[in-house]
Amino acid sequence: MNISDNRFLVCILVLFVVSAMPNLQRLYAQSHPLELFALAGERNIMAEENFGIINGKITTRVHYRDIGTVSGLFAPPFASSDFLLETRLFGEKVPTSNYRWYPFEVQREGEINGIAVKTSTVLAHEKRAGLMILTFRNQTGADTLVPIQFHIQGGLNYVNRWEFMRPNATDKTTTASNGSRLIKSNPEGSIVIGSDIPGLEWFDLGSRWDTKVSVPAGKEVTYHLAVEMGAPGITGQAVDAILQDPTGAVRQAREAHEQQVEDMLDKLPRFSASDNRLEDYYYRSLVTLITNKWQVPEFVLQPYYGSGAVIGGCVGNYLWEFGLPAQIFPLYDPKASASHIKQFLKVDMTKHFLFEPMTGTGGGVWYQVNQDKIVELIYYYVLHTGEVDFLNEMVEGKSVYDHMLQNALFGDNLNKKVTLVDYGEAGENHLELRRGYPYRGVMPDVNALRYLTYIRAYELTKLAGKPMDKLLTRAETLKDLLKRELWSEKDHWFFFQTDGKKDIRWTNFMYTLIGTGVFDEEVEQGLLSHLNEREFLGDYGIHSISKLDPAYDQVDIDHGGGGSYMAFPPLICQRLYNAGFAREADDLLQRHLWWGERLPYWGDSKVANFMWYRDDTPLQSDFDSITGAQTFIFGLFGVKVGFDGSVTVNPTIPSFSPAIRLEGLKIRGKNITIDANTETYYVTANGVRYDATIGTPIILR
Repeated sequence: MNISDNRFLVCILVLFVVSAMPNLQRLYAQSHPLELFALAGERNIMAEENFGIINGKITTRVHYRDIGTVSGLFAPPFASSDFLLETRLFGEKVPTSNYRWYPFEVQREGEINGIAVKTSTVLAHEKRAGLMILTFRNQTGADTLVPIQFHIQGGLNYVNRWEFMRPNATDKTTTASNGSRLIKSNPEGSIVIGSDIPGLEWFDLGSRWDTKVSVPAGKEVTYHLAVEMGAPGITGQAVDAILQDPTGAVRQAREAHEQQVEDMLDKLPRFSASDNRLEDYYYRSLVTLITNKWQVPEFVLQPYYGSGAVIGGCVGNYLWEFGLPAQIFPLYDPKASASHIKQFLKVDMTKHFLFEPMTGTGGGVWYQVNQDKIVELIYYYVLHTGEVDFLNEMVEGKSVYDHMLQNALFGDNLNKKVTLVDYGEAGENHLELRRGYPYRGVMPDVNALRYLTYIRAYELTKLAGKPMDKLLTRAETLKDLLKRELWSEKDHWFFFQTDGKKDIRWTNFMYTLIGTGVFDEEVEQGLLSHLNEREFLGDYGIHSISKLDPAYDQVDIDHGGGGSYMAFPPLICQRLYNAGFAREADDLLQRHLWWGERLPYWGDSKVANFMWYRDDTPLQSDFDSITGAQTFIFGLFGVKVGFDGSVTVNPTIPSFSPAIRLEGLKIRGKNITIDANTETYYVTANGVRYDATIGTPIILR
C-alpha cells in the first residue's frame, strides 16, 4: 500500500469519526449521568431572561452572553428579585465565546486582552448557596495586572406566598463589608458573599467590589466567589464551607446531580431509537423531575413539585399542570404523587386553581378542568401503583374515595336527567383568550371531559366494591347528547353555546379527546379533517386555535393561536397513537421534536410557526413537560394497565424511526423491556420473553 492509499484510509477514518460524533456524544451522555441533560450553548435558543439553574433550594438566572453575570436569587421563602452580580475585567463585561448548561451549573468561556477566562457557576448541594469559579489564563508573553470589578446589588424579602408570578422582592438592604466578606441584610433576611480574591474593597455608594490581580505570563490562576441566602443574622457558614473546599463543593454538587439522574433512570425506563431526535425529546422532557423538585423545610410537602421552579417562576402548584402527567408521575415518585393529590383535596378545587406551597392554601379562580384532573390523578395513581387502599385514606374528614365521587359529580345531580353544563361567564377562565372573542357557556371540550370523569369514577367504584352503574349510563347519555346538541355536520366541528347562541371556536383541545371513547368514528374523522397546514399545523408544531379562526392571536401562544400549551402536542400524539391514527401522530411528533434539541427545559407554551416559545411568562420549567415521556410509554409503546394488574403492550413504530426500545419499565410489579422494529417486537417481563408481530398486543398477567 502506498502513501496515497494510507492518506485515503485516514480520510475515510476521519469522516467516519466525524459522522459518528453526535451518536458517540449521545451514548456518552446516556452512560454518564452528569451529561444526560447538558445542553451546549450553540444549541440553546432560550433567552437570557428565562435561562437559569436550580438545586432544589435556590435558583438564579445566568447571563450566558458574558462570563460572569447572574441575576435574581430565589431560595424559598427568601427572594431577591433585583439581585445582580455582574463581573467586569478591565472595566468590561467579557463576552462569552462558549457555554454549557447543566440543571445546577453553567460553564462559560471568553477572552479579553489576551486573558482567557473560564467560569463555572455552581449551586451547592443541599444549600441555599452557590459559587462562581473564575480561572484566568495569561496567553501573552508578559505578566498582566487584571482589574476585577463586581457590581453587586439587590433587595430582599421573606415571601409567604409563592404562586404564578415571581415574587417582587426588592426591600432595601444595607451592606456590611470586611474586605473578603459582604453581608447584605434587612429585617427579613440576609445575603452573604465571600471570596478568596485578594485585595477586594467595597465602594458602597457605587455598589462595587474591586481589586486587581496579577496573572504571570503563560500561567493560570483560579479564584472563587460564594453566595449564600437565608434568615436575618446568618454569618455565612455555607460560604465558609464552600471557600474552604471549593473543589469539594463542586464535586459534591455534581455527584448529587448524578445520583438524582441515576435514581430517575432506575425508576423510569430508558429509551432509545434509530432516530436520535426521539431520544433527545424523551430525555429532555424528564428534566423537570429534577428542576421542579423542591426540598424546602418551610414548604407543606417534602419533597414538593411546583408547576414551575427555575428563577422562581410559578412555584405554586396548578392542578392543571400537575394533572396532565398523571400516568407517568406515580411511576417515578408514588409517595409524592399521593401527598400532592391529598393536598389538592384539602383545598376547595371548585374555587381555586392551585395550592400555595408555604401555607398549602388555595389560590386563584376555578378552572373548569379541575374536576377531571383530580379524578384522573386518583385513577392513575391507583391503577399504576396498585395501591387500592389509597381510596380509604382520610383527608379533611372524608375518604379519598368520597372526595373522588364528589368531584366526579360536581355540577351534576344523579336524580335529574343528564344535561350539558353551562359554565357561564366563568367559562372564560378555561382558555383565557386575549382578544375579546368569547369561549364560554356550554363548551364542548370540558363537557366531553365529564364523560372521561364518569368512566374513571365508575371504574374506581367497581374497584372499591361499590359499582355505580349510573355513572356509566350517564357517561353514554352525555356522549350522545354532546353530539346531538353541539356537533355541526356541516363544519365537522363542535359548537359552543352562550346565551342561546351557537358559535365555533376552533381549539386544539378537541384533539386531546380523540381515542378516549367520547367521540364516534364520524366525529373523530371530522375533527381530523381539519388537522392540516391550512388550519392547525405549523412547521414546528400545532396551533392552539385554527389559523382560520378570527380569535387567532399570534402572541397568545398557549391557547389563543400562535402555538400551543406545551403538554398538548405530546398528549395529542398519545391520543392519536392509541386511536390508531399513526400517520397523523408521526407527523405532529416530527414537527415539534426540536424541543428536545434546542431548549434546556420546557416552559408552558411553544410557538408552532417558528422555533420559539412563550418568553413572557415566568413558567419556564413546566412540571407537565413529562407528558413527553408519558406519550412515548403509553402512546408510542401502547402500554396499558388493567385493574387486575395486567399490562398490555402494543407498540407503534414511527415511520421515521424503524427501531425503538424501552428498557426497564417498572409497573405493577413487572420489569418490562420492549424492543420493536417495523415488523416484529418482543417484550421481556421479569426475565420471560414474548414475541409478536406489530399490531398484535401482548398481555402480561
